[in-house]
Amino acid sequence: MIKDTARGMAVQILTRVEVEGAYANLLLQRNIGRLADSRDRQFVTLLVNGALKHRLTLDYALRRYLSKPMSSLPHEVRAILRIGAFQLLYVDKVPDAVAVNESVELAKLYPKFTGLVNVVLRKVMDKAWDFPWPDAKRETVRYLSVRYSHPEWMIQRWLKRWGREETEVLCQANNEPAQTWIRTNTLKISREDLMDRLIQEGITVEPGTRIPESLRIQNFGALDRLESFRAGLFTVQDESSQLVAHVVDPKPGQSVLDACSAPGGKTTHLAQLMHDQGEIQAFDIHAHKLELIDQLALRMGITIIQAQLGDARDLPGVKLGSQQRVLVDAPCSGLGVLRRRADLRWQKEEQDLLGLPRLQLAILERAASCVEVGGDLIYSTCTIEPEENFELVKTFRAVHPEFEPVNLVEDLPFPLVDSRDRQQASKGMLQLLPHRHGMDGFFLAKFRRICLD
Repeated sequence: MIKDTARGMAVQILTRVEVEGAYANLLLQRNIGRLADSRDRQFVTLLVNGALKHRLTLDYALRRYLSKPMSSLPHEVRAILRIGAFQLLYVDKVPDAVAVNESVELAKLYPKFTGLVNVVLRKVMDKAWDFPWPDAKRETVRYLSVRYSHPEWMIQRWLKRWGREETEVLCQANNEPAQTWIRTNTLKISREDLMDRLIQEGITVEPGTRIPESLRIQNFGALDRLESFRAGLFTVQDESSQLVAHVVDPKPGQSVLDACSAPGGKTTHLAQLMHDQGEIQAFDIHAHKLELIDQLALRMGITIIQAQLGDARDLPGVKLGSQQRVLVDAPCSGLGVLRRRADLRWQKEEQDLLGLPRLQLAILERAASCVEVGGDLIYSTCTIEPEENFELVKTFRAVHPEFEPVNLVEDLPFPLVDSRDRQQASKGMLQLLPHRHGMDGFFLAKFRRICLD
């Protein structure tokens, strides 16, 4: 059995991701607590996310030295080769000899392949990046796919939309390590006081410049072991996700509906901005996810959220025109968060996108019926694909003249520098892109109901 070292745990997690289709982020959350040293916890996270993000590039490099296809090797041996090659090609702080030797030690559990792992990784160590790529001009799609480890269908879509140069920059941004952002629970503490508290707990902290509650943290171990976390002083949430509640702009005492609310990050942020006064109906279709909402609300000391089981296309029990604010954070392809979800790029197929707009529109239309005259409807996704965003909004607007766009420039907590962004926002929409904005890819649209149907 593979030992519970950082490298051993990385092999176990990568194997389960490949064999079972398990989610790497959930496996990391459940397992890294077994590693006592925070440096080991950070290292296993680096290995898992790095080997997943760069899998196509790593396999391209490894195949040059294999006499048999990767698919013929046991899954564990594939994982050992990938984390070994990842350390050799991408991690400067690990000495090459250590990367090879530790990989060979892991491979001793599979004696038939120990020699293979040793020979192949030593060749990767000797040659490093000295190997030919597909021709960037004649085989642009294949070159970008292999060089930056993205499926070809994604590359093809982005090339049509943005061209070679911007597609390459987007791929590079998707491969960067995801920064960890947290949101201050302003019901309990100010951002400045939370910074002081976290510094005392040994964490490197930097205030965000775009969202007033945001903090970027580094050099931390298991966050759920921190007293400040247990006290509900913050929750983990990316900056772009924190932006949503500010665009919704709920007021204390209002009736608010969150149609697709789990796991509750945006829902609890809405409650913060409402000073925990009013009512939030928080729906989700999965019963076990409602527990996540309740647990988060309890930890953060929030009482106005009513978590309810129900399909967002139906929203059972919600009366027509009864809500002053309605948020639809719709299920989507998630292609805006590839740097945060390392395995996602390999779990999606282009045909997966085909049925999403129909589902998203059905949810949006039922949610829209719940908005009172003068109330606001906000639609958001964590994708960068137009059929889930701009095109869907265009379809909705065409059949719902009772809703008009709201100028987002005035609602955003930070100024927009790019003229393209300002033009979009003035029309009630905004597409955030990882390579342009340094945030997760995210889409926002806001409408105000000006009359009945």
